[in-house]
Amino acid sequence: MAERNWECRIGIHKWVLQHEPETGDSYYECDRCGKVRSPDGYIPPMFDG
Repeated sequence: MAERNWECRIGIHKWVLQHEPETGDSYYECDRCGKVRSPDGYIPPMFDG
């Protein structure tokens, strides 16, 4: 994962809408740190392993 920018560390993300080509689902991903959230605002837990 990319190193987190100071804005991301304080919760100001740069959300970009992405689309999953296989399923057609959409989600948001931060352009700076790579954090993912669903279109309804849910942020899934991140696992580092």
